[in-house]
Amino acid sequence: MYYWHENNPSLFCTFQKDIKDNYPTLLVRVEDRLVHIRGTLRIKDDKNTILKGYQIDITVPYNFPKEIPEVREIGNEIPRMLDRHTGVGGRACLCFRDAIFLYWNKESTILDFMKKFVEPFFLWQIEFEATGGENKERAFKHCTDGAIQFYSEVLHLEDRKAILKFIDLMAKKKMRGSWNCFCGSGKKIKDCHFELIKEYREKIRRKDAKITMEELKVNKIY
Repeated sequence: MYYWHENNPSLFCTFQKDIKDNYPTLLVRVEDRLVHIRGTLRIKDDKNTILKGYQIDITVPYNFPKEIPEVREIGNEIPRMLDRHTGVGGRACLCFRDAIFLYWNKESTILDFMKKFVEPFFLWQIEFEATGGENKERAFKHCTDGAIQFYSEVLHLEDRKAILKFIDLMAKKKMRGSWNCFCGSGKKIKDCHFELIKEYREKIRRKDAKITMEELKVNKIY
């Protein structure tokens, strides 16, 4: 099996240096051929004041950066519950699955991951505690509700039927411009939202959208 850090030692050296220079309380280790980042993640405000520290374990996938790492909060500071977006073993739900690759690509680095996903997640947790959960609407909802919410924001639409048709287009192996557009205009895709659909089919991975569509069908939403 291909392991990114073995195949590209220079990339791994940069990875280690980035963590050491920017997160001195985190350590990089290789265990069973997988890269881990462990230690205390210090969350700071915009004045560089430390707000809180969290004990974390980040597992970097063998094919990084094709896939993003998995983050766990291992200090039991955060309750394992849906409203806190933390699951079994402290696994952090950093972002709605279909949305990840709107912000991530093959050129992304571990610092991109920390800044775009990890730090905002834990800052949100601090705000949740401070406000009694008043900020929870800033995070995506869960499961199929989260899917509808995310795609509604992407499309700037409230029409549930149109949103579901758009998700179905993201999940399909091929798209034809001669199909009717998801928006309900009565026009063909090629004469309506072709560019928008093309843009998001390039950003949202089909396998992620396919899982979302299967979940919608299981829950009899589509």
